[in-house]
Amino acid sequence: MALQKGERYRCPESDCGCEIEVTKSAAPGKGGDQAPRCCCGKEMKKVS
Repeated sequence: MALQKGERYRCPESDCGCEIEVTKSAAPGKGGDQAPRCCCGKEMKKVS
């Protein structure tokens, strides 16, 4: 599923703490269907 406006993603590395919020949804069929990666290299997890 493509990234949707308002979703939040957080780095699972407790020492990092990076968090992002999607401010613009990905266009249909244009990608954005993978979880973002943090600057530390870990795959970010969607925050419920």
